[in-house]
Amino acid sequence: MPAFPDNLGALRHREFRRLMVGTLCSTGGQWVQSATLGWVVYDLTQSSALLGAVLAMRAIPMLLLAPVSGVIAERFDRRRALALSQVLVVGISFALAAGIASGRLQVWHLFAFTLLAGVAMVFDRTLRNTLVFGTVPRGDVANAVALNSIAFSVMRTLGPAAAGFLIAWVGAAWNFVLQALLYAGVAFIAIRLKVPYEEPRRAAPASARAAMLEGLRYAVTDPVARITLALGMVPAFLLIPSFSALMPVFAVDVFKTGPEGLGLLLSAVGVGGILGGIAAVYTARLERIGLTQVVAVCAFAAALVGFALSPNMALAMLFLVIAGVAEMVNMATNHTALQMSAPPEMRGRVASLLPMFPAMMALGGLSTGAMAEWVGASAAVIVLSMLGAAVAVGAWLRSSALRGLRLTKLVQLH
Repeated sequence: MPAFPDNLGALRHREFRRLMVGTLCSTGGQWVQSATLGWVVYDLTQSSALLGAVLAMRAIPMLLLAPVSGVIAERFDRRRALALSQVLVVGISFALAAGIASGRLQVWHLFAFTLLAGVAMVFDRTLRNTLVFGTVPRGDVANAVALNSIAFSVMRTLGPAAAGFLIAWVGAAWNFVLQALLYAGVAFIAIRLKVPYEEPRRAAPASARAAMLEGLRYAVTDPVARITLALGMVPAFLLIPSFSALMPVFAVDVFKTGPEGLGLLLSAVGVGGILGGIAAVYTARLERIGLTQVVAVCAFAAALVGFALSPNMALAMLFLVIAGVAEMVNMATNHTALQMSAPPEMRGRVASLLPMFPAMMALGGLSTGAMAEWVGASAAVIVLSMLGAAVAVGAWLRSSALRGLRLTKLVQLH
């Protein structure tokens, strides 16, 4: 067996490597979808408010079904459940591709697609995150989360670039075909995956409703889980929508470019994400895990302000790279702390809270799009970024649980 450096220790486990390939396929599909869907909506409606509204549809299943996905993760075969969730998104992606190619696409089709894609994403996020614990021993979990973040960022770079150029070359319909093929790959990998380190499942409450309530109660009452979840919502609601909701607006109205420019802007975020994922492999070993999150959120906000004030594409892309680094370091650290703080019998239900983050992104996209319609895209990004940094600093000053959060304590828990 080849020797891996300590910072890449999770890669010595074959099943984790398979899971990472699935992450590459899944996130590739998500970023192709995000870039193409945003372009199609804005091209069809010319409205940043409607663009935000369509993306906000993802929040409905994420908010309603996130607790259900946690119960599914704890009571059923996670691999088969993950595969089934991918079958849904494969079907709707082919259907939307057909609608675009036939010229019969209407706005309500985009709302329906986003709603159903959100259903699949809820189960994908929860099940994938719980499966990490079955593919590596506990000591490698923080490293595995960071490496998974690199896989996420690689496709965040390649996906939007591919989407932008495919829109220009062959049309948006082929982007949804590509997405369907990527999700089919996820389903295949999930079926074949093994989980040698999965911990024995303990007795859960008799009813699904009681299990969901128990998980929510834990998230609200445990100081570490509560502050980690709250802090994770800050970039999701206030900062990331600058990427997910407004990038078509910046591409068309601010920088006067086409779909290729949209792909380049989103890929700049992805380049930063790859660098941030590499940085997260090392920051995963930092003891002050709470401080790392706060610093990363503030750096993320500052980079977005620089992006909003940029006079040209080149400078804007530089700031987006910096923003991508900070976002990825924060995300990897936050997800590690949230999942490692949970007792094993509740890990599925705690992991089910992670889809709440993209739900907040979707809701944030709605408010960000409405604000951009009112004051302009650049002003909206500046105001929301400053607010996000202020909330993160306020959380640090007020929460002793956040200030006292240490990696060694998390590793020794449970």
